[in-house]
Amino acid sequence: MITAKEAASRLGVTRRAVIAAVERGTLRAKKLPGRTGAYLFDPADVDARAEAKAKKPTPRKAAS
Repeated sequence: MITAKEAASRLGVTRRAVIAAVERGTLRAKKLPGRTGAYLFDPADVDARAEAKAKKPTPRKAAS
């Protein structure tokens, strides 16, 4: 299991973006007990999401 900080690093996003993905249900995590319990992520899930993100085509800018 990896932390939200490590997941964010692998995904190239902020820690907050990772937590938002968990809250939206687009990224699975296990939350440790307590009000401020940390989120833990399966590295395989994070790496699969990173790979999918890398394969996604980037939108082109409209010509001016």
